[in-house]
Amino acid sequence: MSTSGGPRPERLDRFAGPLPEPGAVPAAEASPYETVQPVRQGFVDREGVKIWYAVWGESGPWLAFAPPLQIVHSQMLKGTVPYLSQHFRVVTTDGRGNGRSDRPNGQQAYSFEHFHADFVAVLDEVGADRVALVGISAAAMTVLRVAAEQPERVTHVVTAGGFADSLPSNEALAQRLKMEGQLLASDWPAYVDWFMNTIFNEPHSTKPYEDGAHYAWATSAEWLGWCRNAWLGNDVRELARRVRCPTLVIHGDHDWRVPHAKGEEIHALVPGSKMLTIAGGGHVTAARDPVAFNRALRDFVAGSPRERTWVRGMKRPRRALFISSPIGLGHVQRDLAIARELRKLQPDLAIDWFTVDPAARYLEREGERLHPITQRLANESRHFEQVAAAGDEHDLSAFFALRTMDEIMSRNFMTFVDLVEGEHYDIVIGDEAWDVDYHYHENPELKRQPYVFLTDFVGCLPMEEGNEREAALCADRNADDIEHVARYPYLRDAAIFVGNREDVTEQTFGPGLPVIREWTDRNFCYCGYCLPFDPQALADTERLRALHGYRSDEKIAIAAVGGTATGGHLLKRIAAAFPRMKRELPELRLIMVTGPRLSTEGFEPQPGLELRPYVHNLYEHLACCDLALVQGGLSTTMELVATRRPFLSFPLQRHFEQCVHVRQRLANYAADRSMDYAATLDPDQLARRALEAMHEPVRYRPVETDGAARAALRIAQVLDNRGWAR
Repeated sequence: MSTSGGPRPERLDRFAGPLPEPGAVPAAEASPYETVQPVRQGFVDREGVKIWYAVWGESGPWLAFAPPLQIVHSQMLKGTVPYLSQHFRVVTTDGRGNGRSDRPNGQQAYSFEHFHADFVAVLDEVGADRVALVGISAAAMTVLRVAAEQPERVTHVVTAGGFADSLPSNEALAQRLKMEGQLLASDWPAYVDWFMNTIFNEPHSTKPYEDGAHYAWATSAEWLGWCRNAWLGNDVRELARRVRCPTLVIHGDHDWRVPHAKGEEIHALVPGSKMLTIAGGGHVTAARDPVAFNRALRDFVAGSPRERTWVRGMKRPRRALFISSPIGLGHVQRDLAIARELRKLQPDLAIDWFTVDPAARYLEREGERLHPITQRLANESRHFEQVAAAGDEHDLSAFFALRTMDEIMSRNFMTFVDLVEGEHYDIVIGDEAWDVDYHYHENPELKRQPYVFLTDFVGCLPMEEGNEREAALCADRNADDIEHVARYPYLRDAAIFVGNREDVTEQTFGPGLPVIREWTDRNFCYCGYCLPFDPQALADTERLRALHGYRSDEKIAIAAVGGTATGGHLLKRIAAAFPRMKRELPELRLIMVTGPRLSTEGFEPQPGLELRPYVHNLYEHLACCDLALVQGGLSTTMELVATRRPFLSFPLQRHFEQCVHVRQRLANYAADRSMDYAATLDPDQLARRALEAMHEPVRYRPVETDGAARAALRIAQVLDNRGWAR
């Protein structure tokens, strides 16, 4: 069998991107999931073949996923396992032939008997004596067999996209299986492309297609051929009739891989089973519609809580849930300013916060209440840092960081739903709450209260000239967002752009898509920029310098990179330039703020250089400095514009928000002081430009000071719900 075939299909290159070496085994020490670590993992050895398994979650009923066709491995469940492990002890295992399990050679090592015995051996190894079983696609046959043969062990069965037999029952199916086998044997890349396009046929499925192609690349045409042969020709229909535990059949009615009728057959075979049809859904609900899958599985297996409290309507206190993006500190500072203005308008409104570090730490210092459930949230800042660490120096593709955040978005949205289903809120406010906004539009029935969305940019933009893949994927994401809003314009009770009309780019969302500014005009209101302070209160720089320990006879430069660890390279470059700056200006003192997520230990001590891990309300220090050297984020640069301080900013390379959206906004205030990081490799050059900037006159345009109040007023109007009154 060929593992390469002809050239890769254009769709595979465009959607999947660079692929690893074929058959590469994932690192044993690396978790398949970004947001959760296994409680226990290991291998079961069956006749010399090692089968990898892991247990996720420390309490709750047992829930085990049987491995499906080995073109994928357990990472396919990243939209489900991290969340479900908060409610169950979840067992996953990689089938022989892919993932972390062995890949033995020869057809004799692959059979349905082996697959069934491997799974049972894992259940025995982890001690799952009473367990709910989940079988996706071919694995439905495995779980139906186990449930029939071990009824005392199995509490529930869930099949998804499954079938109870794999016999070529008609000529059309026989011809399809023949075609599939020939394609697998002759052209592995073409087979992977065909397979992933078949199972992820829903619109805007480029991300699960990409993931699936990478999972497939961990096996080969030869291994998968043996696996496929082993799955074919099996029939567990008689066993399905013997299943007596509660059974749920999930199946998409647009499943191109396994017809919906196969799910209906399981439903008819298993006495008393229930069926959930995913209308418009394809083959892998767990990957393409994880919210619907998670909720169906959780509710079916766990059932209703034994105890709960219902609060009478007029006994419910007025509460808002404020979701603040934790990527940096800028969002939470402006959100707190908006919240304080909202409290002036609605004094009886209590506000709970829904976020993680570093935003959570800031709110606690300000005396705000974080809801305890936020301990279950995955950290978006950590994800962005990991993406940046995998790239070049001072480089972060913001688009691909957002695109690869799907596991975090699924887990955090499910946690959000757990909260709003269990407690009453009068309104949800989401500042760049991409997880809630996306999954609300995918699952609009879950919206329970008014919802206000805020953002300071609209539209993902490709940054690499000539990168057709990036351009195509950006356009696809933008088109998905546009279609969401067009179909459910009422889902956002208000959408607020934190800025002004001219701050929105006039580029298009992509080929054939609208101009971003024109679309934003139709779908957002503008509140102006939201400062977390009144510039007039910080105008007395001598008072501020005395307050924060800066002498009047010294020059103060501040280097800061925000609330993530992505700016480490920039700080080191500034530290290398500082001796030259100090020689030219002996009275210069450099305050280097590494932020809450970057260690100070990697910097050598220097005369005049002071390292600080975190400075609360850094804008007070920036307001009295003589020069700021900062990353290209919006919040810090706009605070410097508002307080009229000299600065240079260094946008992260390939970061479309910093390189396009922020720079356009700064230009509107005559304050685009951006530097090309790649062009400042020489410390002497950087030192010279920094000293020049310190002495250049500041001619910024004033920043509006009522943005937070205007945003709060719009939110209060949603709460009051009197816009229809005459």
